[in-house]
Amino acid sequence: MTFWNALETFQTLAVGFVGFTGVIITLFVTAKAAHDRRNEERDHEKKVLRIALLAELNINRDTLSENAAILETDRSDPNDAVVVPTDRMDDVYKAFIPRIGLLSEDEVGKVMKAYLSLETYNAKLFLQGLSAQSGPRHVKVSGNDIVVLAGIMRGTLFPVDEAIKVLRIGRKHE
Repeated sequence: MTFWNALETFQTLAVGFVGFTGVIITLFVTAKAAHDRRNEERDHEKKVLRIALLAELNINRDTLSENAAILETDRSDPNDAVVVPTDRMDDVYKAFIPRIGLLSEDEVGKVMKAYLSLETYNAKLFLQGLSAQSGPRHVKVSGNDIVVLAGIMRGTLFPVDEAIKVLRIGRKHE
């Protein structure tokens, strides 16, 4: 029996085998492409999350730092009170909570600690001052407590700076 005779005899089997092999290869290539596309999407989500959190944390840090510096240097009368807003900038953090697991364990821990520190800052504001007459979104702190207020602001900066640092390192490794 020659090769051609064998091929003619098992023609249906040979064509079926070639067709089946083609289907398997196509499924494998399609699955690989879908897997790669999903990894690219996940990497993009991580990048967006880091950039957004970095921007928000930088704004919070700059605001606290500038306000503390103003309180420490521009006090004309110790009897004057200051009105401090209690609104936190944490909309990005709240929006991305379901995606926070995309970050590394170190990043998640430091970011969460930074935002908890910002929440604690607000609690300390209410303990330090009284609700201002200008509305429920402000606290009035007496002039005698301005130095304490500046210290509270400075104390809040450390965890925020740590979160910023770890997010920047994560961006470099993308």
